[in-house]
Amino acid sequence: MKNRSLNDNSSSDEVHQKSDSFLVKWLKEISAVNQLELCLLVIEEGCRDPHSGFFRDEMEAIDCLLGCIYSSSAIDKWSTMASILWTLQQFEGSDHFQRLELQIRSAEFHIEAGRLLALYQVPKPVSFFLKSHNDEKGVKQLLRLILSKFARRQPGRSDIDWSSLWNDLRYLQEKAFPFIDLEFLLMEFCRGLLKAGKFSLARAYLKGTDSIVLPVEKVENLVILSAREYFFSASSLTCSEIWKAKECLDIFPNSRSVNAEADVITVLTVKLPNLGVHILPVEYKQIKDPMEIIKMAITSQAASYLSVDELIEVARLLGLDSQEDISAVQEAIAREAAVAGDLQLAYDLCIVLAKKGHGPIWDLCAAIARGPEIEGMDIISRKQLLGFALSHCDDESIGELLHVWKDLDIQSQSELLMALSGTSPPNFTVEGSSFISLPGHSGQQLLPHKDFSAMANGVAESDFEAHVNKIKSKLAEVAKDLPFANGTSWDDLLRDNGKVLSFAALNLPWLVELSGRSELGKKFSPANLSQKHYVSVRTQAMVAILSWLARFGFSPKDDLIAALAKSVMESPVAHDDDVTGSAFLLNLIDAIHGVEVIEEQLKTREDYQEISSIMNVGMTYSLLHSSEIETEDPGQRRNLLIKKFRESISPDEIEKLDKSQSTFWIGWKEKLEAQKKVADGTRVLEELIPGVETARFLSGDINYIRRVIFSVVESVKSEKKHILKDMLKLADTYKLNRFEALLKFLSSALVSETWSNEEITTEILEFKDEILAGAEETINTLTRIVYPAIDGCNKTRLARIYGLLSECYMKLGETTDSQSSKNPAHGPLGLAHFCKVLEQECKNMSHIRGLNFKNIADTSWLNLKHFNQEVYDNIDEYSVDALAKMVQALVSAQPYPVSQDLMSWQDVHRHHAMTLFKNLEEKAHNVKNPESLQGLLTDLEQTYDVSRKHIILLEARDALGIMKQYFSGMIPLNINFLVITNDLVWKDCLIVLLNFLVRLTKDIQKIASEEKPSAEILATSITVLLKLVMEGKVMPSQGWDVVLGLCNHGLTVDPTAQFFYFCCSMVLSGCRLGATEAVFSEVTKSFGRVSNFEDVSGVYENIVDRILQSLVQESGEPHKLKNLLSSLSSSEGESGTLEAVRLAVWQKMTNFSDNLELPNHIRVHILEVMQCTLGRNSKPEYDIVPWEGWEEWHQSQEKSEFTSDRLVSSKSDPSSRLNNTLVALKSTQLASVISPSLEISADDLLTVDSAVSCFSKLCDSASSDSDFDALLAILGEWEQLFAAEQTEEPSPQTSDPGANWSDDWVDEGWESFDPVDKEKEESIPLVHPLHPCWKVIIEKLVTLSRFDKILKILDRGVGKSNWVSVDEDEAHALCDAMLKSDRYAALKVALLLPYESIQLTCLLSFEEKLNQGGFPDITHEEQEFLILVLVSGVISTIISKSSYGSTFSYLCYLVGNYSRCSQASQLSKLSPTEKDAHDPEQEEFCLLFRKLLFPCFVAELVIADRQVLAGFLVTKFMHTNAALSLINIAEASLSKFLKMQHQALQGETTSIEELKASKVLGNTVSSLMTRSRNLLQSALSCLPGGYM
Repeated sequence: MKNRSLNDNSSSDEVHQKSDSFLVKWLKEISAVNQLELCLLVIEEGCRDPHSGFFRDEMEAIDCLLGCIYSSSAIDKWSTMASILWTLQQFEGSDHFQRLELQIRSAEFHIEAGRLLALYQVPKPVSFFLKSHNDEKGVKQLLRLILSKFARRQPGRSDIDWSSLWNDLRYLQEKAFPFIDLEFLLMEFCRGLLKAGKFSLARAYLKGTDSIVLPVEKVENLVILSAREYFFSASSLTCSEIWKAKECLDIFPNSRSVNAEADVITVLTVKLPNLGVHILPVEYKQIKDPMEIIKMAITSQAASYLSVDELIEVARLLGLDSQEDISAVQEAIAREAAVAGDLQLAYDLCIVLAKKGHGPIWDLCAAIARGPEIEGMDIISRKQLLGFALSHCDDESIGELLHVWKDLDIQSQSELLMALSGTSPPNFTVEGSSFISLPGHSGQQLLPHKDFSAMANGVAESDFEAHVNKIKSKLAEVAKDLPFANGTSWDDLLRDNGKVLSFAALNLPWLVELSGRSELGKKFSPANLSQKHYVSVRTQAMVAILSWLARFGFSPKDDLIAALAKSVMESPVAHDDDVTGSAFLLNLIDAIHGVEVIEEQLKTREDYQEISSIMNVGMTYSLLHSSEIETEDPGQRRNLLIKKFRESISPDEIEKLDKSQSTFWIGWKEKLEAQKKVADGTRVLEELIPGVETARFLSGDINYIRRVIFSVVESVKSEKKHILKDMLKLADTYKLNRFEALLKFLSSALVSETWSNEEITTEILEFKDEILAGAEETINTLTRIVYPAIDGCNKTRLARIYGLLSECYMKLGETTDSQSSKNPAHGPLGLAHFCKVLEQECKNMSHIRGLNFKNIADTSWLNLKHFNQEVYDNIDEYSVDALAKMVQALVSAQPYPVSQDLMSWQDVHRHHAMTLFKNLEEKAHNVKNPESLQGLLTDLEQTYDVSRKHIILLEARDALGIMKQYFSGMIPLNINFLVITNDLVWKDCLIVLLNFLVRLTKDIQKIASEEKPSAEILATSITVLLKLVMEGKVMPSQGWDVVLGLCNHGLTVDPTAQFFYFCCSMVLSGCRLGATEAVFSEVTKSFGRVSNFEDVSGVYENIVDRILQSLVQESGEPHKLKNLLSSLSSSEGESGTLEAVRLAVWQKMTNFSDNLELPNHIRVHILEVMQCTLGRNSKPEYDIVPWEGWEEWHQSQEKSEFTSDRLVSSKSDPSSRLNNTLVALKSTQLASVISPSLEISADDLLTVDSAVSCFSKLCDSASSDSDFDALLAILGEWEQLFAAEQTEEPSPQTSDPGANWSDDWVDEGWESFDPVDKEKEESIPLVHPLHPCWKVIIEKLVTLSRFDKILKILDRGVGKSNWVSVDEDEAHALCDAMLKSDRYAALKVALLLPYESIQLTCLLSFEEKLNQGGFPDITHEEQEFLILVLVSGVISTIISKSSYGSTFSYLCYLVGNYSRCSQASQLSKLSPTEKDAHDPEQEEFCLLFRKLLFPCFVAELVIADRQVLAGFLVTKFMHTNAALSLINIAEASLSKFLKMQHQALQGETTSIEELKASKVLGNTVSSLMTRSRNLLQSALSCLPGGYM
């Protein structure tokens, strides 16, 4: 397809198709023989210049290049192909290139795909990709081959290698083989990962990628197949393939199929070996039925069958987890246990299998039941096993098993009777004989009994005869004589059948005795019968006798049958018991005997149900005897009896019965009917009214009857009883007021919570006409009794009451005269209509659970007191519409005039809309970040969408009020406390908000009339602002400020004011002039001139006037002016407009600052702001962006006004005058500390001389520290002015014409001289332009002997610039004056000045003082002295020259003393008692000494070639052990110390910052820090060996 597309596009030009040039043909031919390098050379040359003539046009060139690439069969020249294709990039953008761009890109993809295939050792020519879609199967095989080779070629590849392979495969699929399903590719890749053992990586990919998620079923199948490959390739149960299979399955642990595979591995590797079975995976693969493995496990070892649970667990793990499979496993274990002689286990399993109904085990169950004694197996268990065997055995075994079961049944009955009665069969003896029955009669000795014939062989004949005669007499009591047709007699039977003889001799007398004992007639529920049947011990004994007689084919006597029936039918008795007894009676030969039994039961019974039951049974009994129905099958007879006893007797059968036995049954029937009538009456009263005194009812006690019947009717309040018909029937029967009873029931049911409306309606439906007939009484009952008792929230019940009232009023209106009421609406018909409306609205409000409808209305009037509040309390989103409809319906249906205070249906919608807005306001308080603001804006739109449906239903005034609140109150109150940035999230929020505002203003246009013009203008303005925000011309922070200002102002009626405030918000938010002008232009274009200004400059002038006025009143916000000026900083838009606006604003501020009546601080503020616009003030508190090009433009406008003198000119240009005025005002503020009357003018600062003169006057008035601080602050302000001017003056070198020479010429040969000249220039200090002022203040301090203040002043200038406070002559004069009073102070001052001659002079004077007076006491001043000596560099002179020996000794003394103090300070920190007694200043200096001063002093000693002294000091400082040789240790210790200190200065930034913050000459210490690094490095280089 791609090939065809390529050919079609390439041959779109018929000229190229018909006749290729010779060059094109030749290039395609040599590319076909893979000479691509030659093709590349020709193509590069031909494409370099399109007009070279190689190709006719671009189309032929592109077609030729593509043809050369696809005609080549090379598989190793991908770079050459890429180079050929790259030459087409110069055609990019042309029409031919765009037409064939798809084919060109495809060629790029194919080349890259071919390179990848070659990389993975499956190379294919590039033409392969054109036809690959026709061989999808081959491509899939190719991809599988790549994965296979990748895994085999280097097995231990990393996850990164596999990830790279996946990326390459994705590229191949996307660019070369798009017809390959990505799911297939991912599946094959995961298959390769699993085969390579990269399970963790496979788990990650099987979860899916960004573009595809694999189906769970396919993932399971892939994991299982891969695990099986590992598992079935295992040569043993412990080899690594087993563990790999488990790891593979662990990838998908929650799958049932995967877990089943893991279970198989667990069985073969763990479970079966523990049972003695070893099966290899290959062998397991050949086993088809897992049951074979179970059988192998059972028979593998002698006692393997004992591991029942393990075997069952193995079966489950192998998949035999169904109930049938588990039962088959248990069957196999049971049979193996029986074979092994373990009958106990076989019995336990047989019991379990019998309960499950596992039929194949029946033979083993029968064998165990008939087998020897087993622990825990009783007769019941044997019967259970035999019963199960009977249910599942074959036809041949059923007879034998049945006989055994009957024997066990008789035996179990005897054991039960022994347990119930506490007796046992007595010994049977014949008086005077030696024959005695078997001793003991345990359960196992009763059946089967031994053959008595064997026992009688050794007994006398006379004794045996006497024994048989006694047995025969007992048999005669319960059984009829045998019809021995074959000549067999009782004697012969007893002699030949030992079982009969033994039972008749041992058990029968005992059973007869039990059946005759009256105290054993109490019924019980035996365990083997249903809970519905109750029998006594006597009954059980007679049943046992019958069972034995039936076992041996004996016929029972009528007396036994009648006694059994009588015992069954004794009270308490159920109908089934009567049926059972009657069934026994049907076996009597004499039916009259059965009638006697029934008659006896009729006499003894008292309960109606029992009497009715025996009567019905007796009638059925007689019917069955009178009918001539014969059956041969016992089952057929049983079914017939059940059917007859359960069916009722038909009249035809009764008539037939009367005709057949009229004399007996008619009398019996009349007697029964009379008894039944009395019983029925009593029964009805007892059923309807439990506990009633029937005698008082039957006697006609009317008061008792009324009280009882009404009490029963009222009981329906608490219990649902459908008794209305019965109670009304009783009321009619006993002459009570029927309607009163009916209303009593109605009121009781309505106030009850157990009755539903439907149930009440159904119950009274038959009597509805009676209720409406007494409408007036019904209304009184409903309004006075029922309505007050109903909860107002039970609206369904109230609706039913209103419905009944409506029907009653309607009925009452039909019967009364319609003219009797002046206003028909107030009559019954009006009330009927109102109640009908109440009923309907009650039903409609049933879903509002909290609504109390009694606060809405009563039975005839609206509840005006609570109506409004109840409606308001229940308004929400789901109820608002329903409540509005309810209010509208009730107000319109009210039969009386409506109060003005009553709410309307529109009030419901208005209240809900306001509630939604208030809820939104509460959410706005929780906005803390842009994310929560996004959520608020989403809620705002959703809330407005919901509210809008209700707002449009309101009157215009109310609707506009709510919309205005949305307009002004939509921004969170705490948004001003958030930091609004220009991030994308803030921009998105702003766009959402502006869109909402546009929508809101358009909605306002539809509703408002007066505000419509303002809304239209505002909508247009916001639309333009939205566009500017989206285009990035207005920053999000600016846009938010606009919206805040707009919302604070709100919506006004005046469109002019509305538009001005919008423009004002844009300007004060810092929006660029172009943005404001865009809004101004669009509004003017759409609506004409809507403001008092012709252009935007008027807006700016008005805003500036307002801001400046607010500054005077001290009510303004400083950021407003800052934003306004910043909005004009960029030179965007029309230059004329921008310059005009700038000039207008500048003129306003200039006039304002020139107003001498304003306070100085306000003028200073404005002047500083104006300086910011010029870029000359960078105070962070202003943060005003300078105006681009403003200073140059302004200077060009005023240039003609300046004089030619440079100094005067510099003071006369506007910016300089501005600076002078600003500095003068600030200086006046500072000078007020010295004297409030002092004032400095701008003229005082025109020249240095005037400034010095002014400063001298100020110094004359200074005396305190605060005064001198003020003077220093004033000098700081002046320094900015005069130092900047001197810096701007051109140096002589810059005026040299040679300075303008070209760089190439100047640099030639002068490279080596530049650094030297630069260093010299940097080393030459510049004298401060205000040095006379510094001299004045220092002289003032000298006269006051404030030398410490002088040091602090000079320290402030250290390191700040290259300025020197005083020149050399002034320094000489000052030091000479100080030497007269304090040589020590003079030396320290000299050390702070960069004049070496003055330093040496003062140093010689100090040396003389030390030689004359000795060392002074160590105070705080010595700390300063040590620092100044080290920082000035004069210490090298002190060390090297002997003339300063005392000074050097003094310095060593200071260093030693401070070393001791420093070490003591460190030791004190370790002591808990002295830990809190530290001096902070002392601690600070000790730290300074350890970290800086001592290392610098040691370094100076080393540089001055005093290594021995330096080593001594270091060893002492480091506390080197005295036992070590000083000479051997000092050098190494010194080198180690200097290295450590040098590294510490390079790395310990925290300590360095602490040192710089020192209170002792902080700037000087900082300068020493800078010098110390080079100093320590130089000292290290001076040590032997360099030690660097």
